[in-house]
Amino acid sequence: MKTKRPTLYDVAREANVSYQTVSRVINDKAHVSEETRERVQKAIKTLGFRPNRAAQIMQTEQSDTIEVVLFYSGFNLFLYEMARIVQQLGYHFVISAITDADFASTLESAASRFVDGLIIVPDTRLRGDYEELKALTGGIPFIQVGAPLGASVPSVIYDQVQGARLATQHLIDLGHQNIAEISGPLRNQDGYDRHTSWVATLRDAGLEMGVSIESDFTIGGGYQAMRHLLESGSEFTGVFIANDSMAFGAHTAIREYGLRVPDDISIVSFDDIPESAHFVPGLTTVRQDFNLLGRMAVEYLVELIENPHTAIHQRVLRGRPA
Repeated sequence: MKTKRPTLYDVAREANVSYQTVSRVINDKAHVSEETRERVQKAIKTLGFRPNRAAQIMQTEQSDTIEVVLFYSGFNLFLYEMARIVQQLGYHFVISAITDADFASTLESAASRFVDGLIIVPDTRLRGDYEELKALTGGIPFIQVGAPLGASVPSVIYDQVQGARLATQHLIDLGHQNIAEISGPLRNQDGYDRHTSWVATLRDAGLEMGVSIESDFTIGGGYQAMRHLLESGSEFTGVFIANDSMAFGAHTAIREYGLRVPDDISIVSFDDIPESAHFVPGLTTVRQDFNLLGRMAVEYLVELIENPHTAIHQRVLRGRPA
């Protein structure tokens, strides 16, 4: 036989107060004396009472929940930091892993899931301006992680153009004249920005654009793209690779061809993921601080939730050589 769970009314009887007072204590409302608050909290502990979360949501119309709308993208190192900061700030953390087809419906149904705010991590370029996205969310505050530099949506981004310029310029400074590229998917904002920056940096240096192979940000994709470059007969001595995972695969392909990095081919990549520190030979890469990115995303969203007058703008971080 199941033991009956203690209710709000049981706590009220135990503490000799009204059930409304118990509700105010549970929801941390004002107008409760310290002595009464302590008596209610003691009754809650004595009875082992657990508030009914669904009832709280219905009563307050607020869930203390932030939802991350996440497209699959190989790795998401900032997720742990986002979860940690969300919990530290007193919110709950949930994830929706979706596809392109689910995007609009996921935003439109956010209110029914009682979320207070959304962090959108898109896998493609900007999906709409601020007003369009605001209409989809029904006015629920949101920010986007990753957006074009200067976009009008509330967002936290790394300046991908600046980072790719650093990487490409490093190869130029080493004396390379023929610089190829293994790009990420160009439908992805980061992939697109890194590619266009590689093109612009070569142009500004008076160099012709080398061969570019579009890939998919994975180790296997980097391996296949480098094999394609090596088999194409194109002349190149340096390669900008749009992320570290693809660089790992590219290294393997180069080694299989009997060539060495950096003696025969120089490589510079992007991200400085933790695995890069253990790669041999050492990987030259542009560092993004994913912990900082996650923390800033959560803090900005919480500002929007708790202060509706917070300015809508873009917060920009900049990478540096690892």
